[in-house]
Amino acid sequence: MSVKAFLIEATDQACVSLRRYSASGDASSYHNAMNEIGVAQIQFDANGKWSDPIDKDEPPHDDPRWPTVAEDGYVFKPDDHWQVFTDRLYRRVDNGDLTTLRTAPEGAIWRAEWMERWAHNCGSDGRCYVAKCPGGGDWMIDGRASNCTMKDDNIHKCWVRHGEAPNFTVDKNGVTCAAGAGSIQTHNWHGFLRNGVFE
Repeated sequence: MSVKAFLIEATDQACVSLRRYSASGDASSYHNAMNEIGVAQIQFDANGKWSDPIDKDEPPHDDPRWPTVAEDGYVFKPDDHWQVFTDRLYRRVDNGDLTTLRTAPEGAIWRAEWMERWAHNCGSDGRCYVAKCPGGGDWMIDGRASNCTMKDDNIHKCWVRHGEAPNFTVDKNGVTCAAGAGSIQTHNWHGFLRNGVFE
């Protein structure tokens, strides 16, 4: 199975959801649910970094849009957490559809500008790209492999990225380590990115 890559770019809007969750430190006692309630304009600071959207006020707790039951069937209690949750929206360059990074479809590639402050996360162009692989796992193309053989070296790249987004080819052709052969391994998929296709 192959999946064609496509580029998504950040917008100045965020998806706003009402979230309830319960967490007591034990993974088995974590419960979560979110209801999307709309889209809001993002606020930017003087450095261009975004914070909270405008109109992110928390509705009263008797608002019927708040989730009452978690995804696993747990019924929320009044003292469980209440949160107005925001996800920045990204627009597909190929067709204009909107998505968040959490819900991005397989094949999505985006620039992770917030990771570019660390040189070891960047390709030769100074940019950091992340991809949603087949099966839904995220892969930082310009990041470090878990089996990197040169963990103290910040010059090499575990995967060497060639081409322009989203038509990347990623391989070991460049200054690299001995980890793998340029393939990608997520929790449920193993393959390659060649000429903008996950295969």
